Amino acid sequence: MPVMTIDRAALRAQARERIRTARVPALRFTALFLAIGVVLDLIGTAANYMLGDDITFSSLSLSFSFIGVLVSLLATVLRAGYAIYCLGVDRGEETPYSALFDAFPFAGKVILLTLLQAVLIAGGFMLFIVPGVVLALTYSFALYHLCEDPDVGVLDALRRSRQETFGYKTQLFLLLAGFLPLLILVSLPVSVCEYYLAALLPKTLSGELAHTLAYGILVGCASLYLAPYIALSQIGFYRRVTAPPEEEPLAESPESEENRLE
Repeated sequence: MPVMTIDRAALRAQARERIRTARVPALRFTALFLAIGVVLDLIGTAANYMLGDDITFSSLSLSFSFIGVLVSLLATVLRAGYAIYCLGVDRGEETPYSALFDAFPFAGKVILLTLLQAVLIAGGFMLFIVPGVVLALTYSFALYHLCEDPDVGVLDALRRSRQETFGYKTQLFLLLAGFLPLLILVSLPVSVCEYYLAALLPKTLSGELAHTLAYGILVGCASLYLAPYIALSQIGFYRRVTAPPEEEPLAESPESEENRLE
């Protein structure tokens, strides 16, 4: 199938329109997603602080380590739930707030897919930056396939993504790179505030929790619009690439044309 040129500006405009017309407001849904993420970060911070430099295999250290791992896994599944919401918004559906938890029935597949992606992409970055970026783009559609069809296998989702992004990775990279100026613009004040927070707050449990909470709020405010904007733009790209080709009308035979005239 020939590679088509995708209008990136049109995709971004479509994403903004989706945010504006979402039947369940995108900013409110994103705020819920980010707020739960901050709560998980607070739990993870507390667990890491209590663990400290303890690298023994005591029951207490193992418990705090387990909490940290569990928090990471929950965040991974919730990210899939956010993708489910964005996919629904792109289809014009009324996706409820509960969609954030819709990935839990197939959480095992989401976690396995994320681990395989991490291993593949990390292997690419070990070679050089470019192979890592290429592999990240290559498998960027896999989660969408899994969210739209939980019965699909993890390896099959990766295979489909690899096939569908063939010839489109440059265009996808340019689409995502177009958000870099916005990301840099919002990241600079967040980074400055985070630097002063780290310097001013004490290295106690309350100080670490306050730092995590303040940083989470700052990142949340910066991501409130950018998160759905980027996600819906990428999903729009995914839709264009994976859409079935339009069927051309069958040409009428001379006999049928003659019969129609009669």
